[in-house]
Amino acid sequence: MSIATRIKDCIDNHEKYVAIMAAMPDKELAKKLDLVHIQSQIAEQTKNTGSLELLEVWRTQIIEARILKAENNIPDAPNEIELAIRDIETVVATAEDREEIVVFSLLAGEGRVRSCYDLKESHAKVQQQQDNDSQLSLF
Repeated sequence: MSIATRIKDCIDNHEKYVAIMAAMPDKELAKKLDLVHIQSQIAEQTKNTGSLELLEVWRTQIIEARILKAENNIPDAPNEIELAIRDIETVVATAEDREEIVVFSLLAGEGRVRSCYDLKESHAKVQQQQDNDSQLSLF
């Protein structure tokens, strides 16, 4: 994509890009601004006017995003990794709950457990036995 096309795109979608960046953490926006300043210095040294124009548009958008974020207390958007971790934790917790229900149902059907308290107590004994076994295997 040519620089002229990129400049036009940035100007045409100015509000959209500012809104997207306003959801970024301020630390990340500061880093982007520093990078734009460094790139501007390089573009100025090489007398690349097209790049300077584009970098000035980007600089303006980043500054506007930081101002918008500060004035409106816009929270940081969670990144994809944090969302995936939350989803995994939810699935694991749900699976553990279901496993506990199934085990309780099976043991209750055999008459070995009468309440959830009995189940937790027997689970604690099994866990302690497994811990002891794993400690003995160290020797």
